[in-house]
Amino acid sequence: MTTNMSKGRADLHIHTNASDGLLSPAMMIEFASLKGLQAVAVTDHDTTDGIDEAVAAGTAYHLEVIPGIELNAQMDNNEVHILGYFIDRNSYKLQQVLSKMRNARRNRTQKMLEKLIELYGFSITYDEILNQVQGETIGRPHIARVLVSKGLVRNEKEAFDKYIGTDCHAYVGRYRITPEEAVSLIRDAGGVSVLAHPGLLTAEDSLDKVLKLGIQGIEAYHSKHTQEQSDYYTYMADSHGLIITGGSDCHGDLYNGIPIIGDVSVNTDVINLLRELL
Repeated sequence: MTTNMSKGRADLHIHTNASDGLLSPAMMIEFASLKGLQAVAVTDHDTTDGIDEAVAAGTAYHLEVIPGIELNAQMDNNEVHILGYFIDRNSYKLQQVLSKMRNARRNRTQKMLEKLIELYGFSITYDEILNQVQGETIGRPHIARVLVSKGLVRNEKEAFDKYIGTDCHAYVGRYRITPEEAVSLIRDAGGVSVLAHPGLLTAEDSLDKVLKLGIQGIEAYHSKHTQEQSDYYTYMADSHGLIITGGSDCHGDLYNGIPIIGDVSVNTDVINLLRELL
């Protein structure tokens, strides 16, 4: 917890090994403290399993942990991610949908594995992929890590570029809710919805469509946004009366022994603005 929230920095987009991150929630909070952050939001993909551990670690490090989530949605042929902040992680409706999404992820992983074996003759097993999963949510990064460990690719980026990326032959689409459903789920769970990394949207009209769904904020600052993009999304948020948020989208990858958590952050005053919408 943090007592003076007006003078600190917050990273409002991090992932733990409860989904596709590499580090435990407690380790992520420890690194956040080392980076001098006063607050973080744990926003794992389609799961809330890492929140309790993160909150406990936050208490130990005197760092506020905001319970959050990142819901993967689909609009037309475009992937849209919606962040939810201050959600009730015990919401029955939310957990029902998350369970369905996790089951679909497992089925999808098995289909992608079959394609990798059939098309490329790779000698990998589903158990080897499961060994990479430390939470309940399985995803393509776990497949990529197996490919790296077996010397089939040099790094995870190559795995995505050659084999499991959206345009690759072994890619299998996954079950996704719509952005409207994501916003509704977050609202019903008592949370605030924010459009994640809009700079990664591929369809030009996606932003306009999402803004009409009752979204409450835009993640203008993100590790993959250029300065021009951040300036543009800040302008768009201001123009629509939305909260401007930001975060590193850290998954625990180490650079010089330290993850990028906190490398993109916002003033903790943003947290108070989010609270005002509850």
